[in-house]
Formats: sequence, C-alpha cells, structure tokens
Amino acid sequence: MTRQIEVLAPAGSMESLKAAFLNGADAVYLGGELFGARAYANNFSQEELIQAIEYAHKFHKKIYLTVNTLVKESEIKDVVSYLRPYYEAGLDAVLIQDLGVLMVVKEHFPDLELHASTQMTVTTVESAMELKRLGMKRVVPARELSLNEIKKIKDGTNLDVECFVHGALCYCYSGQCFMSSMIGGRSGNRGRCAGTCRLPFDIYDGNQKIQNQGQKYLLSQKDLCTIDILPEIIEAGVDSLKIEGRMKNPEYVGEVTRIYRKYVDLYSSQKPYKVDENDRLILLELFNRGGFTRGYYKQHNGKDMMAMHRPNHQGIRIGVIEKIKGGTLSFKLEENLHKGDILEISIHDTDCVELTSPVEEKKGNIVTLNGQKLRKMKLGMPIYRTKNQKLRSELEEHLKTKNKEKLKGKVKFLVGKPVTLEIQSTKEDIFVEGAIVDVAQNRPMDEEDIVKQLKKTGQTDYVFESLEVEVQGAGFLPVKALKDLRRKAFDALEEATAKKYHREYQDIFQREDEKSNIIHPAVKISVAIDEMKYFDFAVEKESVSRIYVSFLELIQRKELWKKLENASKEVFLTLPQVTREQTLKLFEENIELMKQDGVRGFLVQSMDQIHWLMTHHIDKKMMLNYNVYNYNQRSVRFYQELLGEQVSFTFPAECNLEEMENLGINNGEIYYYGHFPVMISAQCQKKDMLRCDHKPTVLRLKDRKNQDFYVKNHCKLCYNEILNGVCTWLGNDNQDVMKLNPQYVRLHFTIETVEEINEVIDKTTAIISGHTNHVDMGEYTKGHFKRGIL
Repeated sequence: MTRQIEVLAPAGSMESLKAAFLNGADAVYLGGELFGARAYANNFSQEELIQAIEYAHKFHKKIYLTVNTLVKESEIKDVVSYLRPYYEAGLDAVLIQDLGVLMVVKEHFPDLELHASTQMTVTTVESAMELKRLGMKRVVPARELSLNEIKKIKDGTNLDVECFVHGALCYCYSGQCFMSSMIGGRSGNRGRCAGTCRLPFDIYDGNQKIQNQGQKYLLSQKDLCTIDILPEIIEAGVDSLKIEGRMKNPEYVGEVTRIYRKYVDLYSSQKPYKVDENDRLILLELFNRGGFTRGYYKQHNGKDMMAMHRPNHQGIRIGVIEKIKGGTLSFKLEENLHKGDILEISIHDTDCVELTSPVEEKKGNIVTLNGQKLRKMKLGMPIYRTKNQKLRSELEEHLKTKNKEKLKGKVKFLVGKPVTLEIQSTKEDIFVEGAIVDVAQNRPMDEEDIVKQLKKTGQTDYVFESLEVEVQGAGFLPVKALKDLRRKAFDALEEATAKKYHREYQDIFQREDEKSNIIHPAVKISVAIDEMKYFDFAVEKESVSRIYVSFLELIQRKELWKKLENASKEVFLTLPQVTREQTLKLFEENIELMKQDGVRGFLVQSMDQIHWLMTHHIDKKMMLNYNVYNYNQRSVRFYQELLGEQVSFTFPAECNLEEMENLGINNGEIYYYGHFPVMISAQCQKKDMLRCDHKPTVLRLKDRKNQDFYVKNHCKLCYNEILNGVCTWLGNDNQDVMKLNPQYVRLHFTIETVEEINEVIDKTTAIISGHTNHVDMGEYTKGHFKRGIL
C-alpha cells in the first residue's frame, strides 16, 4: 500500500499532545484561545501553541489549529492577528467553518493549508467541489455519511478526506444545531455547546408517553468505534482517521491513539486483519455509553446507535448480584478485579451505589464487598466497573516515557584540534565544533568514555541510536566540554528544524466593508408552509407577497404543480434541510419542477444546493436560509460575488439586533414567527420509540424543565426535525426589526392549524401596517434578537 494513512489525535492540553505523539499520532488537532469549537476545553495559550508546533515538528509531526466557529463582524478583524504568530511558527493547517474566515485566511496567509471542518456540514460532492475551488485541501464530511457517499466525495474531488473513527457523536448534523443556543444561549456554532442531547427527555405521541422504562436519554448516541471496519473506511478513500476527544484526559488520548495506530499499521502491512479482543475491552474501559456504535458508515440510523439509559461512562459489566446478606453483597467475577477499581450499581434512573474494591481477585472467583443502600438492591442487578485502577496506573506510568528523536552521531576526537560532532536526524544533518582536545596528563579518554558521556541525553528530546567515535592521540577534555558539545549540536538541530517551517508574514491592506444605505419602501410578508393543504389559503391572504412551499411535499403531489404557475404570489421552493446523494437524485428527477415558470426562486439550505443549482444552470433567485451562515460582512460579500443580484439573505438566527445591523445586508429577510428548528438529525424518534411506517408524524419531547419540543419525521429523505415548542415572535419588537430595513418578514408554519395561521398573518399585517405595535401572542420567545450569543 503506497497511500499514507494519517492517525489524527485530539489535544486539549500539552500533556495530551505529547501522549498522542508518544503513541503514534501523525498529527494533532487543537484549539487556541479564540475561535475554536471547544471553548471549554483546556485550550492552548499563544506561548503553549507555539511550543506545541515546535515540539511536533521536532518529531516530524503536524499541528492543525481549529478556527471552526462562526465569527461575528466585530471579531473578524482579529483573525489575522490571532493566526499570525502560529503561521510564522509553521502551523501546518487550519480547520475552518466560517466562509468569511476562509476569505480572510486565503487573503493574508495564501500558503497556509486549509481544511473544511465538519461544522461546514459537507454532505455531497457538490459542496466539496466548491470548497476545493475556494482553496481547501482537505474536507471533513458530515459524520452521517455512508462509506459510498464518502467515496463519491473522494473520487469526485481528489481532496484529502478526514473522517471521525472514534469518540462522541452529536445527535444533530454538526453545524446545524441550535438547541443549546436557543435554550441557554450557549451556541455549538461558537464552541460553547452545553451538551443538550445528553440531557433526559420524555417523548409523547399525543398525550401518551411512549418510551420504555429507563429510556431517558433519547438524544444521546453511543460513542463511535470503528476498529472492526477500518479497512473499509480506508478503502472508501479516507486519508486521515480522526479521533474525537479534546475534552478527554491524556491517558484516554494516548491509549486510543495507540490502538488505532496499531490497526492502521496492521492494515498497511497487508497481514490478515483481526482485532484483538483485549483492545476492544481497553477501549470500553476507557469510555463508553453502554457499548459502541460503528456510526453511520454502514447504516442510516437505528436504536442500536443510541445510549438511552445513560449519557456518561458505563464501563464494563463485571458481574451480577448473587447474594445480599448482613451489609454485604456477593457476586461472581466476569473479569479480573483490581484493588482500587471503582464499581457502580444502578438502583434506578437517578440513583446509584459506588463501591471501591479493596481486593485483587481473578475472573471466575466469588467476591464479597461491603455495600450501601442494600435494601434497594435486588438479586440479578448488574455491577459495572467504571474505573480500572490497574489500567489507569499502567497508562499513567507509560505516559512518563519521554518521546525521543533517534539520532546517528559521528565524533572526531583529535589531539590539538577542536572536537567535532556530526549528527543526523530523519531530515537534518548538523555539524558542530567544540573545545580543542588537550594532551592527556594522566589517563587519556578512549572511545568508551566519549560515548558514555555523549549518550547521557537525559531530559532532552533526543537519543543516539548509534555513535561512531574516531580517536587520534592521547587526548583529554573535561566532561563539561563534551556536554557543551552535545548541547550545541542539539540546539543547532532544534533551530534548523524550526527554521525549516518558519514563514514570514507579508502584511496587506485589508478592505473595510461598508453598510448598505438602500431603503426599501415597505416591508413585505413571506409565508413558509410545510404542507400544500395551506397553499390556497396563503395565496388568498392579500398581505402575503411570497410563499415558500416544500420541495419534498410537492414532488409527491405532482397534480399541484399547476397551482404554482397560476398563483398570484411569488412562489419559492423550500429545499430540504439536508442534502445527501438521495437529495441530489430527487433534484435530477424533478428538475422540470425546479425550472418551471411558476417557481420564482429557492429557499436554499446548503452550499451543496447552491453548487447544484449553478452547475445545472437554474438561474433563479436564491434566498439563503439562516443555516447558510453569514455572521460577518466577508461571508455576505462572498455570496454576493458568487451569485450576484440573484442572492438575498435570511438574517442570522443567533445574532442580536446590533450584530445584524453590522452585516450591511440590504436585501434581507428575518425569521419573524415560527417554531424554530433547533436540530436536524439522521436519527428517527418515531422509528426508535414506535416503528418505521414511512408516515410523517409529529411527536412531542419534554425536557426536565417541562419544556416541549416537537419532532417531525421527514420520511422521503429519512431525517428528523426538532422544533422549539415555544414560538419565536418578533412582532412586538417591530420598531427595532425595522432598523434592519428588511425586505421581508417570514412567518414559518409547521404544526399550526389553519385558524392559527390566519391569526398570525392577521396580527403580523396589523403590526407592519402600523395599526398597532403590540398584540397578544401568549408565550413566545424573541430568540437571540435581543440577547445574542457569546
């Protein structure tokens, strides 16, 4: 096999970085103090990050910096000054989500390698092709893609492809989650996800609770583990195998890296590929949420991918309670037990007993331990080990090993001449001279003496694997002179290695973007409907100017296509929230609908859709939805230059009024009313809780604070949409909304009745026509219109 497969490890600290490289990582991805998708990790300071870059390069490894959040207009100016010291130090690549950031980085750091973060939600070759055109060298596709879809991206672009192979999975498509943001103001798009999908929920069909007992964590997925299918992943064209875990400890990072390095090397050796059961066990002991999943590579979704019974580390089962007597419990060991192991017995959903083992015992033996809450325990209850003290101690001890670069050395020790040391690393040759060799007054130094002193490399990052010595004459040097010679050589090697990667930044003029001064004569109302049964009603409402109708709904109701041409309103197709290979196939099959005169434009949800429409020469208006992100003027300008006058923008859902004003959007539309979609998932709650009958249904989630969320299953493309149970409503803040000078205010109808739709349209009409400035809407939220996000 000639293709080099990269093992890419996470690092939330310098200790984790060293653990990763010690255990075989080829590269590490990490975050600095700004713009990273793990704002709560122990991220690297500027000094630490530069040290990390130099340390990696010393061992011919790579560092990738995460700049994979959305960046506000007030922050975009800081991107250059933030990246400059890392660029100059030789940073190998940067991971990006925000297109505005991409434009800035390309402009200021033209030779810095660019990687498209999974936060970009790359789901087909369409967006990958556009990103390649923009200068991306590598793409990290959405984790939901199958092996076939990944192969199509690789074959269609020849970009480097990086995929997650181990660690936590989000319930929502990465880059498309607003749930943490809308509930608590902590945006996943800004690296501050609160882990909402790990919280408990109940689910209802109507008023009937439909989950089984113990199933509380309905949005929590098992961690990914792919060692069994690594050959298939590699053969699908994946170049870099990515381990998730920047919040994990060094022991976890090091050991997971070691295991994946082992199996990449095994595959590359072309020997029979077989996974050692002990390696599976170690991975489970390190962290699992009730077992592992192989992810989406070979299945679209499924209940077996979920960790509904607990969202945190379960450990491994080591027995079941067989006897309870006199303050003790007894059980037969299914695995070896070690002194200091932490054991856990779950009493019910919110209560558990934790025990610390005082003994060492072999698998198969009966163990009796003192216990608490024994009255609540029953025979047959499983006992899990959540901390393997022996494994933990071994890993901690292993990490004390220092990673060292192996060197070859040659010494010339000639009386009357300077002693010389020539060293060869993997990529550098260094030659240094030291003190002049004196004539020995007593015992002269021989080869063994010189080798002994020079090989004492101690806490340096180097070790001599071979050292040749040429001695001429009866010479002598103080031990300090040999130490100084070695230090001089090592310093020169470090300087030469670092210099090889260093760059010089060339400052350029940065153009200032300007706000638009275009004033629209009167704001209009647009209505987005998920079901065509409301179309005629929307057309009849005089105050409605534009109607967004569901593409997925229409392709199943071809008899309604004529209605679009005869409508007195401007009709746009709302394209699906998820674009997969199946979506593109539907576009091809229904291109007649997309080209018909009755369709004036599209509500676009992804770069994939933009690229597909452009390459198929469908030259119509495009309204970019809030999930085609534009948090700064550079990203707005990018789309204006790409699409020209045909493009218009939905104001960002996570920006406040002031931040939206700073964008300079002159043809915008604001999300004015609706049950805002907070998650889009490839998983299906209906399938998990009831069964798959391919019929759209609305279920209701209820969180621990009694807040409702609605779950809609879109069967045509098999994905779930989770809607906020509390409506967004900006009508009572209309005076502030008008400061944005929007062209349209959008009313988004998803689960409403026709009576409710009529009421909302009439109240909106009254507000924007100036007949009133406040209406009663019951409970509602302003979203981020006032508060914004950090």
